[in-house]
Amino acid sequence: MTFLTVVVAITGFLGYAMLVLAPVLLALAVSEGRQHRWVRRHPVSPCAALRPGTGLPRRFAVYGETVPGPDGTVVAPLSGTEAVWFRTLVYSTRSVGDPGLTHTEILWERSAGDPFGVADRTGTAAVTAKMLQASVTDPRLSMWASTRLPVAHAGPTPVRTVVSEETTSHRRNGRWLQHLVDRGVVPADAARRVDAVRVVEQVVPAGVGLHVIGEPVVLDGGLAALTLPRTGRYLVLSREPAATERALAGDRTYGMGSALWAALAGVAFLAVVWAVSLAVGR
Repeated sequence: MTFLTVVVAITGFLGYAMLVLAPVLLALAVSEGRQHRWVRRHPVSPCAALRPGTGLPRRFAVYGETVPGPDGTVVAPLSGTEAVWFRTLVYSTRSVGDPGLTHTEILWERSAGDPFGVADRTGTAAVTAKMLQASVTDPRLSMWASTRLPVAHAGPTPVRTVVSEETTSHRRNGRWLQHLVDRGVVPADAARRVDAVRVVEQVVPAGVGLHVIGEPVVLDGGLAALTLPRTGRYLVLSREPAATERALAGDRTYGMGSALWAALAGVAFLAVVWAVSLAVGR
């Protein structure tokens, strides 16, 4: 095999790869464009407008700062962090059957602050913790739920992980796992005969800017709130709405440009292969 043959083969492979990549990049750009248009179709409303007894659309958008809900300010039990919402979760995992199958057992869980609030100058809108589904650790979620991402999911979220610990040996518990064992809320042998025990504590601090587009519902007690829609798009980002629109528009433009350049590069590479093959064949 000559050097020229190797070069032609590599060039041809790159040409076909670029032509395959181009429609993928185009599809991603189109998706970003659809998300951009969706966000623009749901302009921010005053938080005070979310109240029972009013005709509300299928999706409702608010922007403001996170504030405590009906539960008031809550305190995460491990880190002692004050927040508007927290969840502390302790769970074990172990492999079962064929490789890749994992059994999860929840050993202990605490949460508070659901719903929390988002406030602007007009008032406060309640937001359920279900809206945070894509940003929190929850091994009980189905495959569909765990892969269902909000619009512009690559942006910042209000969730902060303040404790994240993994214990993989039953001979020496991690600091937080041992703390819970000493308190008597987790069995002393929790890490035995399992692959790992994880301790996770996540919070939503007060005063974080939050843009939410969700489904308006009336909770028990008559409180109107935004919650996770059963189907369809939603959004929950710690970023101003205008910044999200700019980011999505920029991603669409970048994707379109990348798709165009990939297509042109693919055609150019294949043209070179064709020209070389034609010249050698003469």
